[in-house]
Amino acid sequence: MELHRRELLLSMAGLPLVARAAPRRVRIPKVSAKAALERSYAAVLLEQALAAAGMQVTVEPTAELIPQNRALHELGRQARLDVVWTMTSIEREQQALPVRIPIYKGLYGWRLLLALPEVAARLREVQTLDELRRFSMVQGLEWPDIGILQSNGLNVIASPSYEAMFKQLRLGRADAFPRSVEEVWWELARYGQGLTVVPDICLHYPAAVYYFVAPDEAALAAAIELGLRRMLASGAFDRLFMKYHSQDLARTRLGSRRVITLHNPLLPPLTPLHKPEFWHRF
Repeated sequence: MELHRRELLLSMAGLPLVARAAPRRVRIPKVSAKAALERSYAAVLLEQALAAAGMQVTVEPTAELIPQNRALHELGRQARLDVVWTMTSIEREQQALPVRIPIYKGLYGWRLLLALPEVAARLREVQTLDELRRFSMVQGLEWPDIGILQSNGLNVIASPSYEAMFKQLRLGRADAFPRSVEEVWWELARYGQGLTVVPDICLHYPAAVYYFVAPDEAALAAAIELGLRRMLASGAFDRLFMKYHSQDLARTRLGSRRVITLHNPLLPPLTPLHKPEFWHRF
C-alpha cells in the first residue's frame, strides 16, 4: 500500500513510471575527495535508484570539490545542483528536502580514530567516554560532527581544510581524527603517512546520510525514494552496498572493538531508527 501511494505521488507530480526517451541530466557535487572518484557509491546508487523508478538519467558531477553546506545552498532549478548527499541534521532538513533512507545504512555513525602511533597506543586503552575526553579531536569546520562531539563533552579542534586535518595530527596539534568506517581505510592509504588506525576501540552515534533536493523538487525526491525502496525490496540496494563496503567492514572488525557510545542531539526526530532494513547490522 505504501509503495502504491508513492507511485501515485510520482505520477501526480508529472514523472513517468517508464523510462524517458532522453536521459535527464542530474547534477551532483563532489563533496569529498573520495566522492570525487569516478563511479562513487553514492553516484551509482542514485543512478540505479532513479532507473528503478523509471527515469533514465545522466549523473554529472561538478568539476571541483564543494563543501557540504555550500552544496546544500546550491540546490535548485536555477542553481547548479540537483541532488546532494550529506549527513542529516535538524538544520539541514530545514534548508533542503531529505529523502529519509540512509544511503550508507548508518556507517557514518561508526567512527574509527586516526592518530600517530604513539598517541594510538594510549587511545587504545580508553575504556569510557570520560577517559576519551582527555584527548583532542580534529574535525571539519562545517561538519555536523563537531556539534555531536562537543555535545558529548569532547575537546574538538575545527579545521577549515580537509587535508590540513591530517597534517595537524602529524604535527601533534590534535590527538585523533574520527573517521567513518566507510572513509578511514581509503584515507589512511591516501593521506595517512605516519598515521595509524587506533586498534580495539570505536565511537558510535546514530547518523544518517541522505540524498537532499531543493524544497520545490518534491517530484524528484519522490522518484529517488521510490527507486531506493524498490531496490531495498529486490535486494539490489544491499548487493550494491556490500559490493562497495564489504572489504572495509571486514577490515574494521567492529565486533571485536570496544564501543564508546555518543548521543546525537542534531538527529532529526523523523530519522527512521525504528526500521532495521535501513541500517547495517554488525
